[in-house]
Amino acid sequence: MKDSLKQLLSALPILLALLFVAADSSPARAEANCFINLRACYFRAANADTWGTMWLMGLDCELDFTDCVRREVIGR
Repeated sequence: MKDSLKQLLSALPILLALLFVAADSSPARAEANCFINLRACYFRAANADTWGTMWLMGLDCELDFTDCVRREVIGR
């Protein structure tokens, strides 16, 4: 009996944390605009003159996409 009570008490903080997160959750989604912008950016990068320029433009596309998704999820 003591062992089961001890296990329950040790799991209680985890259960409370899960309950707290689930109760205050809101759906996080990135707008389709982030993906549309990423596709257009990759298209522009693919038409670059040199491989190095294409690679740097593609990296910039990734950073812009990450910022767009971050703004959609956080809201800032």
